[in-house]
Amino acid sequence: MGTQSPTHRDRVVGGFADRQHGVVSREQLLAAGQTPRVIRRAVDAGRLRPVFRGVYAFGHIALRREGWWMAALLACGEGAALSHRTAATIWGLVTGPTLPVDVTTSTDHGRKHRQITTHRTLLVPLDAVVRDDLRVTTPSRTTVDLAATLKGRALREVVERAQDLRRFDPIDVRDALARAPRRPRSRRLHDLITVMSPDDDNARSHLERLFLALTRKAKLPKPTANHEIAGRRRDFAWPVERLVVETDGYRYHSSRAARRRDNRRDRQLTAVGWRTVRFTYEEVAFEPGVVGAELAQLLRNARTAAT
Repeated sequence: MGTQSPTHRDRVVGGFADRQHGVVSREQLLAAGQTPRVIRRAVDAGRLRPVFRGVYAFGHIALRREGWWMAALLACGEGAALSHRTAATIWGLVTGPTLPVDVTTSTDHGRKHRQITTHRTLLVPLDAVVRDDLRVTTPSRTTVDLAATLKGRALREVVERAQDLRRFDPIDVRDALARAPRRPRSRRLHDLITVMSPDDDNARSHLERLFLALTRKAKLPKPTANHEIAGRRRDFAWPVERLVVETDGYRYHSSRAARRRDNRRDRQLTAVGWRTVRFTYEEVAFEPGVVGAELAQLLRNARTAAT
C-alpha cells in the first residue's frame, strides 16, 4: 500500500471518514494496509489532522459535533459508548457543549485524552444503542448516570424533559438503575420515578394533571390521556368527538423549531379526521374556567356536526 498514489490513499481514508462523521483511527488505517510512514506523511501534508491521540480528521473541513463524538469513541476503543452529559445532549435531555466528551467504557487502554471524560464502569448491551452511527447509552441509562452528578431541580428537569419527549419509562429506568453499579443519590432518582410515573388517569406530568383537574371541575366527559393516534401519543383525546388537546409547556414548545413540529403534527391529525387544539401552561393553570368553557363548546360543536 505504501507504493500507492496519494489519490488512491485518500480514497481509502475517505471511505472510512465518510462512514464515521469525518474521522478515522490509526488502527483502522493500519488494518487497511496503510503504513506508519504513509500515515505520518498524510499528517504532515495536512490530509489527516490529529483530533485525539490515534484519531484523525480527514481533509480540511471543520468537524461537526458528531465528528468529535465519533473521534472520542474511536479513541476509547471497542465497547465504548457516549454517556452522561454527552448522551443527554444527543437525546435532547439537556443542551450541552460538544466538548468535553463523556464516554463510558469497561476497558482500560491506559490512555488519557484531553477533552474526553472517561467513566470506567460496567455497561451491559441493554444499556447502549447505536444512533446516527454513534454508540450511546439509552435514555434510561443516561438518566441513571446523570442522577449521580445532578442535584435537586436539575435532575428533575432532565426527567421532565425525558417525559415530555416520550423517553422516560419508569420500568426501564428502574431496570437500568438495578444493572448499574451503586450510584450516589440513587434514592433521589427512585423518588422521582415514583412522582413522575403515570397515575391512575395515565397523566405523565404536572401540566397533564392540572388539565385533568380542569376537565373534572368543568364537568366535561373524561378524555383519554396519552391516546395513540396515527402512531403517536397525543396528550388528551375525546375519540367520539375526534377532538385532541395538546398541553404545551413553554420550555419545550416555544422555539421556532418546536412550533414547526407542532404544526406538522396538527396537520397530520387533520388529514385523518381529527381536530387539534392547544393550550399553554399559563392557560391551564391560571385560566381554567376559560379553557373549560372553550372545550365544552368545542365538544358540543363536534357532536352537532356528527348528527
